[in-house]
Amino acid sequence: MKNVKLKLAVLGAFSVLSAQAMATGLVSLPTAGVSVAASTNQPAGTTGWALCNTTGNYGSGTYTAPTTSANNTCAVFPGGARNLTTSPVSTIATAVAAKTTTTITANSETLGTLGQRTWRNAGSTECIFAKYIDFATTGSFDYNPQLAGSQRFEANDIALGGFSTTATVQAGYYYTATTDSPVFRMGRSFTSVQMQSNAAGTAPATGFVHLPINGPSVPASGTEINGVGQTASSTGTPPGPNPGSVVPTAAQQTSEIRTNWVDFVLDNTGGVDEDGTTSQNSPVLYVQAACNGSTANTAGTIRIRQTGQETQPWVTILATGQTRVGANASF
Repeated sequence: MKNVKLKLAVLGAFSVLSAQAMATGLVSLPTAGVSVAASTNQPAGTTGWALCNTTGNYGSGTYTAPTTSANNTCAVFPGGARNLTTSPVSTIATAVAAKTTTTITANSETLGTLGQRTWRNAGSTECIFAKYIDFATTGSFDYNPQLAGSQRFEANDIALGGFSTTATVQAGYYYTATTDSPVFRMGRSFTSVQMQSNAAGTAPATGFVHLPINGPSVPASGTEINGVGQTASSTGTPPGPNPGSVVPTAAQQTSEIRTNWVDFVLDNTGGVDEDGTTSQNSPVLYVQAACNGSTANTAGTIRIRQTGQETQPWVTILATGQTRVGANASF
């Protein structure tokens, strides 16, 4: 991943692919998805995904942070830091409970700190669920034994569950500081789709699509990640992004619409990524959905995934999320 710079690195193809989401604010993710036309790195079909920050090639290149005037699709700016004091929507602003922070543990060490809060509207019919993860910078467990030394976990996707009662959800993010990653794309999907860059890190490798479509062949229910899997080590100093020599099939680039889930694509690690830089923290992630005005802690409704953006193996770590009462982690 590349941390934020002043230099703009926009991929021109994105401008025609993100017509469904053109302005700052939470973005609609309908259960039926939206139609997309064929384009570079994009097959025609129905997708449950929306493009958000279109700079930086999903974290492999130099991205430009969202502001109130630019690069702000899916972005909101409620103010404050990471204390979750203010809802991003003024009509859904009554706190259901105080902010909570918990430690996420994996492989007998701390992976990160999870912050959560939920707001409801006056009628207790709609809620906004807010979450962020600050990834730990210490630990010895090796999440990529293919490389020398001990590699920290790299989060490329964070999937949030518990929204199956809502026909359309609104989702987005709050970029709070330069230690955050922006959200590059987000989708009404359980399955994450692997994205790899070309050798220069300036565009997806051949065959990797911008908006995964809902067919004609989709992974089996419960598939965490779809793609080519772990690829050979890159070369260079620092090693840099994968050259994309393994081209995925069309089926390896699909992601079925799953109404219970919203998947956010970002790029975080508490260590040093293969391209030599790091964004330690996720932004604050928001999902606006139907609720009953109360919350429950539901196991498995947070899935944190390392999807092999460069040469990492696939890893999924589960955590307990704050959800509406009656929500579940079904695929």
